[in-house]
Amino acid sequence: IEAARSKEKGEAPLLHMLFAGNPGTGKTTVARLLGELFYERGILKRGHLVEVNSADLVAGFVGGTAIKTTRVVESALDGVLFIDEAYALSEEGRGGYGVEAIDTLIPFLENDRHRLVVIFAGYSSRMRHFMESNPGLARRIPRENRFMFPDYLPEELWEILKHDLIRRSI
Repeated sequence: IEAARSKEKGEAPLLHMLFAGNPGTGKTTVARLLGELFYERGILKRGHLVEVNSADLVAGFVGGTAIKTTRVVESALDGVLFIDEAYALSEEGRGGYGVEAIDTLIPFLENDRHRLVVIFAGYSSRMRHFMESNPGLARRIPRENRFMFPDYLPEELWEILKHDLIRRSI
């Protein structure tokens, strides 16, 4: 709601996010729901989700990564770009091409924030290193937009199952 009000005032809200947690904790589902919510609120024109990983952004030759990353970002404009296992972009052993992808993303995070929400996702410990890999990321992903997705405890899973079974039987 605050983002919609900011947009009405002519200000582009900074909505990029970081989702940290193990697989199966709901990160992709929440990203999809956010796209739908931002569309319904008029924050994004389409609200679609483009889900990628580092291999979809990184090329194996100099200059190719910027082209590949730009194409992916352009396909996500007016929606949500969900980069799963984003930490792989900052890990060594990619010949610097992952860093090139991050460097290509940074201007989009700022200049197209009125048309794009980027969600970086991955394991908690590795995402901390990712955020430290480029100061531009930390400036464009406010602390209040960084979310931890904890694993469900067995008791919580049992309660979810019971609730779902009760709901279905009514």
